[in-house]
Amino acid sequence: MKGAPLSDREITMLCAGPRPMLSPFVPRQEGKPSYGLSSFGYDLRLGARFLAPLGGINTILDPVNFPQNHFREVVAEGTFDLAPHSQVLAESVEVFDMPDDMMGLAFGKSSYARCGLVVNVTPLEPDWRGRLTIALINTSPLPIRLHVGQGIAQVVFFRGERPTRTYSEKESGGAYQDQTGVTLPQ
Repeated sequence: MKGAPLSDREITMLCAGPRPMLSPFVPRQEGKPSYGLSSFGYDLRLGARFLAPLGGINTILDPVNFPQNHFREVVAEGTFDLAPHSQVLAESVEVFDMPDDMMGLAFGKSSYARCGLVVNVTPLEPDWRGRLTIALINTSPLPIRLHVGQGIAQVVFFRGERPTRTYSEKESGGAYQDQTGVTLPQ
């Protein structure tokens, strides 16, 4: 049935061929918070690279004219503690190569949601390729410890008819095609 979420069997077939939809692919759930294949989705792992805002009251975050020098890169080993009421940009371990008739929607993991973490990932559009940039927002009055290499979000995949325009064919130029890591607005 078109439009229904893909099952674990369908996701496995799309990740096993000569052009895997995501890699590295883990065919079972592992770790805590878990990562790998689930019944109707795939649990992504949190990468080690983060872009953290420098702070300051005179800077405005404007997606049309983004202050590129307002963030510093942090490479974490093992864990990253996200300060209360703050946000950071992170990357997935997995790299995606979406088929032109597929899209993915990402949702935060329940263990982190219960700590006050909001995980935001824009849709994985048909024909998009790259490593995901993930926005992580701590709504809690306490720091939240993020575990590098463990699950951070679940992607649910859907198949439909190929759209008139895929991500790479968009009028806006598909600015985030083939991104290799955590990427600021362009």
